[in-house]
Amino acid sequence: MGYEQTEFDFLERDLRMRFGDEDGAKIFADASKLYTELAVTTDYHNSMTLERQLKRLVFPAIALYKTLCLHGYRHASALGVMRTVIERAAWHTGDILAAQMRKIAPFHAFKRNIRNFMEYKFPSAGGWRCSGLNTKGKSIEFCIEECLYRTITARFGCPELCGVFCDYEQAAYAGLRPQIVFSCGGRLSEGKEFCSFSFKKGDGKTPARKKQ
Repeated sequence: MGYEQTEFDFLERDLRMRFGDEDGAKIFADASKLYTELAVTTDYHNSMTLERQLKRLVFPAIALYKTLCLHGYRHASALGVMRTVIERAAWHTGDILAAQMRKIAPFHAFKRNIRNFMEYKFPSAGGWRCSGLNTKGKSIEFCIEECLYRTITARFGCPELCGVFCDYEQAAYAGLRPQIVFSCGGRLSEGKEFCSFSFKKGDGKTPARKKQ
């Protein structure tokens, strides 16, 4: 089990480029060891969706962040690295979302499948709780009252990392533009009572996401 099976399959190369071959390789090796420990010692309660989200995104990020801190990087510096890494992972996810978009009436197709989308992305069995789904008109809105990212980062003593996962969601959903425009009116990570998600039909004026 390693990073090549996660959304950070590019990580070793990036760390070597950022920190140099020797230091980058050491950070990657230590992060990989911690990631494996987290992945194999966790009880996933027979939930494949929970296991998928933790193994592919959450645990790899936590392992890297904690490793950077153990290597002497200040929390602010470590968070800066994490934001860069998570953005790259999110762009890849956004590309997948863009490729999955229906060519005909993409917003209406997305609306018809919104419950399946929510169960895949925010499964109740995986530590999420959503409420207030509203699909009237040209927007889809719902609230996230319990967040897996918030729960797990707090459990492992790094609640400040939750906001980085919020940035991941924001960047990933940019892949839906210009047909669908995502916004979040509040964040649990910022002390709000819930995250308020909105997916609106593009108005023809919203620019497509620029290629990285």
